[in-house]
Amino acid sequence: LEKYRVTVLLQTALNLMGKSNNPLELTGEAMIQSQFIEECPKQMKCGFYILSSWLAYLFGEYKLASLAVSNRMEAEKTTHKKLEWVGFTLFYDCLIYLASARRKQNSLTSDISGKSKMSGFYPTALMKKLVDYTQCNNQHRLLLVEAEVAYSKGEYNVAIEKYDSAIVAAEVVGILHEQAICNERAGDFFLAHGNIKRATSHYGHAIDLYHRWGAQAKVDHLCKQIPI
Repeated sequence: LEKYRVTVLLQTALNLMGKSNNPLELTGEAMIQSQFIEECPKQMKCGFYILSSWLAYLFGEYKLASLAVSNRMEAEKTTHKKLEWVGFTLFYDCLIYLASARRKQNSLTSDISGKSKMSGFYPTALMKKLVDYTQCNNQHRLLLVEAEVAYSKGEYNVAIEKYDSAIVAAEVVGILHEQAICNERAGDFFLAHGNIKRATSHYGHAIDLYHRWGAQAKVDHLCKQIPI
């Protein structure tokens, strides 16, 4: 199991560094995606789908991310233990759901705690569990999810407060890529509301943080995608 874990993590890192032909496909120097899926143990197949959904989310492919989440949930039915990865899985499940819902222009109202189309997934209830793992490592995650919920519900001032708090909390724990994600999401929020100055500032911080993290593929992607 450890061999497969190291392999898929290495290829994920190579994809982020820009050392693969397609950052969304885990094929390259370390592994071939189709072969890995066929050969790996069932539990590591879940790990593969977690990382696949994460990459798809990072690169803005929310439909593909949702599909990977659904595939993981299906695979989990035949495993004895879910891979929660200290809140990592829950965090990105929440972000993927919220991003997908907003992309489809589905209104998220006070009943967001209801069951989503991803079977067995309850966004509000699950995001509250994040701090149950390790509070210092998950506080910024909870704040970002709350910011995204507020954004989707049209709660402008609450969203601003939560984005700002998430960015500060991520900086405190020193998780560079999640600082970057917090800034990128804040940039999206301010751009959508016509505040070009703040959007530009947050996108600039995100690009710098992704660069410091070593994710050149994400840097290139964001530079191309920013519409300002």
